[in-house]
Amino acid sequence: MHHTNPGNKTRLWGFLLLGLLAVSGAACGGGGSSCGAGNDGVPTIIDDESELDTFIVGRLGVGELDQLTGPDPGHTTLVQAFFSDFSNYQVQLADRQYFSEACWLYTSRQVTSGEPEEMAVERVVVQGLSGGDLVMPAEGDPLHVSPAILDGRAFAASEVTFSVESQEGDGWFPAFSESLPTPEPVVITRLGDRDNPDMSQGPSIGIDITRTEPLEVHWQAGNGDYFEVKIIPGAGSNTKYMKLRCVTFDDGCLSIPPEALAALVPDQASNFQFKAERHNFALHSIRDNSGQVQAAALLDVNSVLEATVLR
Repeated sequence: MHHTNPGNKTRLWGFLLLGLLAVSGAACGGGGSSCGAGNDGVPTIIDDESELDTFIVGRLGVGELDQLTGPDPGHTTLVQAFFSDFSNYQVQLADRQYFSEACWLYTSRQVTSGEPEEMAVERVVVQGLSGGDLVMPAEGDPLHVSPAILDGRAFAASEVTFSVESQEGDGWFPAFSESLPTPEPVVITRLGDRDNPDMSQGPSIGIDITRTEPLEVHWQAGNGDYFEVKIIPGAGSNTKYMKLRCVTFDDGCLSIPPEALAALVPDQASNFQFKAERHNFALHSIRDNSGQVQAAALLDVNSVLEATVLR
């Protein structure tokens, strides 16, 4: 394990864990639950930060996208696996302006220095997908696992299992296996004053400097560890980094403050990308014989609905 400035590790944690939130505590109820202050709880991040006390980090995920608008609408799936030594990598996180406990706006770009060093594995096998087991061999020099793009829906079983096969020794990420529950598809049931909105028709969400009422987003509550809503400037944007992001429990209800929507008004975008995401997340730590964390893997499986919305 490499040793470096503890401050570097703190910034690395912020980079790796930003948005990867594991639920703890009670969420407000689904169905007719209220939104807004006191109700839009934010899932706790990792309970024990010592579980990520390493610079040797793997990031693995399966993302199922239901894209309703754009030149190529439909279902696609992205499977990824990266293994890196972040010892010589530093991150200055983007500035954020908070409008509620759950919602904030990025107001600058993230700045990085140094480069992560790739760690080798032999292959990654992903089970629980609609096309059967996906075998992803490591290739190239240095060895790396290339992302896989699959047509159609991703998930065919109640769980997704990642199995990493590797060797022992320097430069190799340790072998491990971990399973996560499959996320259910996202179904939006209300957007502002529209019940069961047709998201493919580019509905307006009321981005207006004079807005006084919050934007309520309702969905069919599900089994996610957390739920995320993003509103991202689209065509003609001059500040695409000003992404509005809300993270909350998967309880079916979120209230986006009017001030958050008003903050998007100065951007010159003619439309915005609306993304609603259900995530299941796990942190898998690998310890040596002394109990020290040797490596850690962040695993995420998600189901995402994406559409274009108007001001």
